[in-house]
Amino acid sequence: MSASYDDLMASLGLEPSAPKRPPAAHGDRRRYQRGCRCDECREANRLYKASWRAKRRSDPSLLGRATHGKASTYRQYGCRCDECRTANSADVAAWRARRRERAGGGS
Repeated sequence: MSASYDDLMASLGLEPSAPKRPPAAHGDRRRYQRGCRCDECREANRLYKASWRAKRRSDPSLLGRATHGKASTYRQYGCRCDECRTANSADVAAWRARRRERAGGGS
């Protein structure tokens, strides 16, 4: 007769490992992170990201760690100081130029 895994671990003086988490069902952000792109999982990820952005924008203490004058600070933290606005404008202009260049063809 063979001993169970938990009995074996106990006999060695070790803690048995915690049970694994059940696989995420559709409509769970964890499933989206694993690569599922069904409508339910996309919606779960969208809702998570929306709440994450709202939290970052509503907590001024988080903005203290951000660097001003960057487009990411404008987008992620909602900072609207002159430096961040200017950086975001330059970033958008560069993105538009790259898009026009690609649309114009590689000739």
